[in-house]
Amino acid sequence: MDLFTFLFILAFLFFILGLPIAFSMIVSSVLYALFNDVNLTFMAMTLFSSLDTFVLIAVPLFLLASELMTESTVAGRIFTFANALVGHLPGGLGHVNVCANVIFAGMSGSAVADAAGIGNVCLKSMTKEGFDEPFSAAVTGAAAIIGPIIPPSIPMVIYAMVANQSVGKLFLGGVIPGLIMALSLMIYIYFISKARNYPIGPRVNLKNLWRALRASILPLLTPVILLGSIYGGFCTVTEAAAIAVLYVIILGAFVYGAIGPKTLLSAVKRTLITFGPVMFIFPAAKLVGYVLNLENVPELFGTIMMNFVGSPLIILLLINGLFLFLGCFSDPITNILLFVPIVLPLSEAIHMDPIHFGVMIVLNCMIGLNTPPVGQVLITLKGLCKISYEEIIHAMWPFIFILIVDLFIIVVFPSTVTYIPNLFYK
Repeated sequence: MDLFTFLFILAFLFFILGLPIAFSMIVSSVLYALFNDVNLTFMAMTLFSSLDTFVLIAVPLFLLASELMTESTVAGRIFTFANALVGHLPGGLGHVNVCANVIFAGMSGSAVADAAGIGNVCLKSMTKEGFDEPFSAAVTGAAAIIGPIIPPSIPMVIYAMVANQSVGKLFLGGVIPGLIMALSLMIYIYFISKARNYPIGPRVNLKNLWRALRASILPLLTPVILLGSIYGGFCTVTEAAAIAVLYVIILGAFVYGAIGPKTLLSAVKRTLITFGPVMFIFPAAKLVGYVLNLENVPELFGTIMMNFVGSPLIILLLINGLFLFLGCFSDPITNILLFVPIVLPLSEAIHMDPIHFGVMIVLNCMIGLNTPPVGQVLITLKGLCKISYEEIIHAMWPFIFILIVDLFIIVVFPSTVTYIPNLFYK
């Protein structure tokens, strides 16, 4: 067994023994450098240079915007508007849950934040109206992962940094896949609700629909301001995220009176707690990537796959299987940082559009948030529900199957991703 394999196993053992994954990667990489006479000064520069990127600032800003919207009355207003739109359909509040998450997706880039924010509002309303709590939790979890597919998206920002791709193109590439996910979930909710005789809300007349729209119009302008400023060429993604935070603060503090100094400080604190571990993963992943490149792992992996598989479709299915498996044990950011550099040369070898590949990878990672044993959205739902973790997982499986079918559609039909970016970027 060579040194590289030994250190890889050592990193895995560190992780199993409870050492944080970032420290496991750093320790193993440093040991590799010591045994191979690699310049430690250069490794130290590599460690800290990973944080020297302007785009990275967008991640905590999007997280802060999500936290502030949860603290204000935005989630409730969006729920009311979504209820007025689709609450009368068979499955009532199940459709409202999906629709509200689609709307909220244009303001938040985090699935976990969506599940804890707008998802919590929808979950409580569903159980209160007579929906089974496991089904309500499963709908909430499945709908929450639409958030990072429809722009803006924190995982897409991370992928853009790793793969050196346009954040704007990736954002646009997620629009149609996100709508496909929403439609497929609503179709399933429709039929299962008919079979289980779940409650249906009353049809809202145009007057009440207009009233709901008017009450939520200012929050609904958030994605218009955010994406309009990006694609209008007025600012970068990071600057747009800062504008979104400022807009939400103005809404919450001065228009709705729901955000004060203590609330703002609390939201900032939660954002830092959430983003803090990510700050360690970035340099750790950069070190591991440096070691992998020294060992030519990406090139070797691509060569082996091309020689033994050959078929582009089979290669894509294997890559999807890999990321679905990884999603059961690790978070999306770690998976993107660590494994995208390994499989990226393979996507180039089969001449796959990098934006198509990026959206595919992000969707894989989002499905992983709902798969046991360590799905972060599942853990969030357990904190919101009174039922067991096992009951949530059991109810979640049909939704996971639907989302995997959506993933397959997106893989087989690249235009579902590339059509809109190609309209804007010619």
